[in-house]
Amino acid sequence: MADGRERLRLIRRIGEVVPLLPVVAFVAAFAIVPAALLLGNGFAGDGGLPGLLRLADDPLNVQAVQNSLSQGGVSALAATAVGLPAGAFLGRYSFRGRSELLAVLIVPFLLPPLAVVLGVETLFGAGGIVSSLLPATGTFGSGFGGIIATNVLYNAPVVALLTAVGVESASPALEETVATLGRGPFASFRDAWGRSALLGAAAGAVLTFLFSALAFAAPLLLCGANCYTVEARVWSLDQVFLNPAAAAALALLLVLLLALPAALYLTLVARLRAARRTRERPPRPVPWGQPLLWPLAAAAVGLALGVVGLLGAVLDAALRPSPSGGGVFSGFSALFGPSVTARLGVSTWTATGNSIFFAGVATSLALLFAVATGFGLAARPGAARALRALVFAPLVVSPVVLSFALSQFWRPVFGGSTTVGVLILLAQATLAIPFALPAVEVALRRLPRSLRESAETLGATPWSAYLDVELPLVRDGLVTAGLFAFALSFGEFTATYFLATPTFTTLPVELYRLEGLRLPAVAAAAAGLLVVVSLVAFVVIVRGGRRVEF
Repeated sequence: MADGRERLRLIRRIGEVVPLLPVVAFVAAFAIVPAALLLGNGFAGDGGLPGLLRLADDPLNVQAVQNSLSQGGVSALAATAVGLPAGAFLGRYSFRGRSELLAVLIVPFLLPPLAVVLGVETLFGAGGIVSSLLPATGTFGSGFGGIIATNVLYNAPVVALLTAVGVESASPALEETVATLGRGPFASFRDAWGRSALLGAAAGAVLTFLFSALAFAAPLLLCGANCYTVEARVWSLDQVFLNPAAAAALALLLVLLLALPAALYLTLVARLRAARRTRERPPRPVPWGQPLLWPLAAAAVGLALGVVGLLGAVLDAALRPSPSGGGVFSGFSALFGPSVTARLGVSTWTATGNSIFFAGVATSLALLFAVATGFGLAARPGAARALRALVFAPLVVSPVVLSFALSQFWRPVFGGSTTVGVLILLAQATLAIPFALPAVEVALRRLPRSLRESAETLGATPWSAYLDVELPLVRDGLVTAGLFAFALSFGEFTATYFLATPTFTTLPVELYRLEGLRLPAVAAAAAGLLVVVSLVAFVVIVRGGRRVEF
């Protein structure tokens, strides 16, 4: 009898773990294992440790490492300086328009990186909207200053959102105690909610460093080889100098360089999530009579205006009449015209169709994994932290290294260059999963456990109770996860550009090639099309008060 009960327990434990296996197997097969083999081959093929030391002495590699550290560090400091006060205000106080401001801060994360770069050029480049009025801001239109401006516009809203989450997770009881003792606002910040705010800001700062140190599009378009990050240098060694062995060895240095900040980010986010699960303080009305709050409010409004200005700049460039003549839609007419097809070897219709197809299938895979994983984590919540680290690993490995590894490992298995589309699909799905899982996981975690237990008491199996009772209640989370994954995949450039051929060109890759051909009006139209798709996804996400969770 005891043996029978033990067998049932074992079967139940296996059943709880099985739903987690598909996403683990997918990420392992198409990210972890290929990347590990690539990095191992890079270490062995370049002569082991002596080869790595020689590689580290190469002046161009040293410059790339310095660029990654400087661009990442300065961007993190600047994004935190902007995002921390804005997030503190948005997380602490309730006011008319707060939800709209929080929603606007989601937009940059949905935008394709190339569109953000084009927006920065339109704002601060030669003859730009802002630089024409304030010539000193022209330093942000290109070079190092342009890269920092791009990184800050892209990441400061994320810092603000994570800071707001930290403020919301502060202990209400502790803050009431401080107020009862007659302490002032500085004491309240120091003793009650400041640590939580700084925890969220630190997570945002580390994430900004990671994204900026891995920047690819901004250095390529705004500066060139002198500003290449390590990721751009890896791409250059393999694609331009045709030296995959050196590229693989440098990729190993890249992973080692970013392993510590990646681990730090995951630790900070885990603490942030744990604090929010135990307490969440509702925002309070704004005491406008305190002048100390005015700079915080100005930072929040200024950040939102910066996002709106970026969007306006991209759309303005897309609708601006071409210098060669034509109306406001002349850029779009040329974009879909035969001359672009002749120069690129692929039509915009084909590139747009490729983008929709790849993003749609990648999103479907990410959602399927999110649904299965949500069921498994409900039974095994202790596995959540390890699973997040696993699916976050491809972002640390970097999109270029991910595509490099897929190309080296899976292309021969799949049958050569004719299966590039499969590799692009796998790369985009792997990069979408880390952003799709949290939305579903958070939504499911908020449901009371009693719902599933009641369904099981009435005779439903655990799986049917999950599908029939819980999933319908987290529809908003599924919509958020799907649209977020779709927008990110639709605008994905770095991993796709490494793999793309004319047949499998996507719209972001076409945009980059149009920039290289010096067709600014047509490139602006392509960027405008990408932004419109991102805005449609944004509108659907925030409709009904949906909120993205990081």
